[in-house]
Amino acid sequence: MSIIDTGLLIGPCPFRKVPSSVADVAALHENASLDRAVATGFRSLLYYDPIAGLEQDMEQYKSLADWLHFYAVINPNFPQASEQVARAVQERQIVGLRLIPALHHYDLSISRIRAIVHSASEHGLPLNLMARVFDDRMAPRYINQRVPAPAEICNFLRTASDATVILSMFYFTELTVLEVDWSALPHVYLDIGCSKPSVASLDELSNWFPPERTLFGTGAPFYYWKGSRLGLEGAELSEQQRRGILGDNAAEIFPWGDP
Repeated sequence: MSIIDTGLLIGPCPFRKVPSSVADVAALHENASLDRAVATGFRSLLYYDPIAGLEQDMEQYKSLADWLHFYAVINPNFPQASEQVARAVQERQIVGLRLIPALHHYDLSISRIRAIVHSASEHGLPLNLMARVFDDRMAPRYINQRVPAPAEICNFLRTASDATVILSMFYFTELTVLEVDWSALPHVYLDIGCSKPSVASLDELSNWFPPERTLFGTGAPFYYWKGSRLGLEGAELSEQQRRGILGDNAAEIFPWGDP
């Protein structure tokens, strides 16, 4: 069974010690039986220029490049946002773009977002919309996370139909109340992220969102990776649905750059 973790959070974090040395991440790869993973480094999340942080991450973990891939965080408020995208598409190890309005405090309706959506579509890169980085219960008080409003999310999903959009780090309770018809948004995928939906929530997943468009993420090693896995193992999913969520769905939508 293929296991692809689409939500690693790695690298030096200013708020707490994260076991993400090269040896730590290699051990995670083995212990979690990962075939591939897509990571975001705290340097990318918290640097003014996220691409500068990404370059440091790729250099630090270059010995793991056969299985470890990255999202490029794009900050539309950064003066060279278009250059950030251009830099990202040059790297085989980068398999997606990531927007984090919760940290960078912008509205998803601004024109620069439309340009990023177009670039993601043009280059075949999934575009990840991350609701939050830190669990609201543990977020450092000097990190002001602004989760996009429901109407803002709905409008973005409808207008970004030319790109593959992945929702991550949303609570299920935030998504189930959105006034959207998920079946009419075939370009939208859901990463269960580290919001750690309960087994009961996962049992209800197929009632409102297609499991075949659901991805497996953990937030490891910042978060406890086994929580997401145990939730899936206990949920009332078919074997085909479980295999899809754990890896088969992600295998189809990311440009892995294999020779």
